[in-house]
Order: sequence, then structure tokens, then C-alpha cells
Amino acid sequence: MIKKTGIQTKQNRIRRRFSDFSDDFFSAFVLLSATVFLSVIFVYLYSVLISMPYFQIKEISVRGLKELTEKDVLNSANVKITQNILSVNTDAVIRRVCKNQWVENVYVGRELPGRLVLEVKERTPMALVKQADDFYLMDAKGYVFKKLAKSDAVDLPIITGITEKEQTTSPLLLNTLMLLKNMSQSGEYAYLGIISEVNIDSVFGLSLVFDKGLYLKLGFDGFENKIRKLKPVLTDLENRGMKTGYLHVDLSDESKVTIKRKNVPEIVEQENKGKHYLI
Repeated sequence: MIKKTGIQTKQNRIRRRFSDFSDDFFSAFVLLSATVFLSVIFVYLYSVLISMPYFQIKEISVRGLKELTEKDVLNSANVKITQNILSVNTDAVIRRVCKNQWVENVYVGRELPGRLVLEVKERTPMALVKQADDFYLMDAKGYVFKKLAKSDAVDLPIITGITEKEQTTSPLLLNTLMLLKNMSQSGEYAYLGIISEVNIDSVFGLSLVFDKGLYLKLGFDGFENKIRKLKPVLTDLENRGMKTGYLHVDLSDESKVTIKRKNVPEIVEQENKGKHYLI
């Protein structure tokens, strides 16, 4: 009797396992069938949509251009009017447009039913650097992106004193480029003139040379705060009838401003009244 009961127990266990397996198999089959069915429906609907004249491209809008022309971007994008807007491979368009050296990034958007939008972010050149025997444009992130050509109408300072390897690794260079960017966007520094040369030195730090003959030695940090201290000094010198062109100004020490006249022996001029500076 006990033996018979054991056999029945095993048989019941086998039946339950088979039933569970059948249920799992049926569930998996139903899920797979539904997935295949939905995929077929999706592919069919997609093929219908991309063949509908309603979604043909009627306009391509290119935005954000300064150096490039709309024709340059459209030629790179290789997207045709009357092409279905849903069939445009946006990733491929981005890759093609970004091959242009002036392009940092581009956003491709669809404005249904028929407008494709290309929002281009161009690189902003901040300085020139020399590599081998040629000059190249460098942007605010320290990326050297283009050899200077005759058609490039740029008026940029030349960076000296830094090797090609250091161009991508020097924190001082990146801080310098940020300073150049801020100075170019603000009228606060217009009284200094136009920066013609930037020298980066591992021992003395940053120096700027301006077209009016002014030479600023700024050290390694706090550049903008140091330059702001210079304006009242130069104003005071001008009010006292002293020419401010061709000065060598040392601002590397934040606690003082040292000024030397270029190409003349160093002398100390002092007055009984008012401020006095080392000139």
C-alpha cells in the first residue's frame, strides 16, 4: 500500500511539472507571437508613413551660422527637399555636418509635417597658435581645429611659449583662453586696446601684449581681478599728464602694481602729494 502511494505521488509530481512547463511554453509562445505581430504592424505603418506625401520635406531651416553659409551646411547634410522627413537619419546628418572644421556640434530636429531644422553650434576661434610653419585657429576649449587660410578674416592674438603637447594639457592655457573669451565679450577692457600677443611661461605665468604698446604681466591666477586694478592706476597717470603707452606693468603680485616705462632707464618719480608708482 505504501509502495503504491509513493508511485502515485511521483506521478502527480510529474504531471504538475509537465503542466507548469506547458503553461510556461504557452505563455512564451503567446508573448513571442504578440511581439512578432506588433513588429509587423509597426514596420507596415512606418513604411506607409514614410511614403506619404504629407511628410515630405518642404523646408530646411539652418540656424546659428556666423562663419559658415547655409549652402555649406546643406551640402554637408546631404538632405534633399521632397525627401520624407521621417526617413531622415539624424545621426548620419550630424556626423556629416560635424566633418566641417568650423562645426562643434549640430542639433537636427523635425517640425512636422515638413520642416527640418539644423541648429549649428560653430567653434569660436580665440587665438592663433603656430605648429610647424603654419598658424592654426584655436577655440575657447583649447581645441586646434583649422589651419589659417587667406579666406579666414580673423583678428586674433598669437599664443607663444607653449608646445603642441601642452596645448591640450595646460591648465594655464585653458584659464588664459577663458580670459580672452571674457575680454572679447565685455567692453570693460576696451581702454587697454587689442591683444596682439599672449605669452604663456611655466616660470612667470601669463603675459599680454596690446597693440597700443602696453605689456601686462599677470602671473598664474586671478587675471580679471588684477586687470581691474589697473584702470584707476592708468587713469591717475593720465590725469597727471603722463603717457600710458608703452608701459611694462607687473600685476603678478596682487598686493601691488609695478609699472616701468619701456626703453628708458628705470627711475623713481615721487611727488609730495597724491599717489606714486614705480615707473
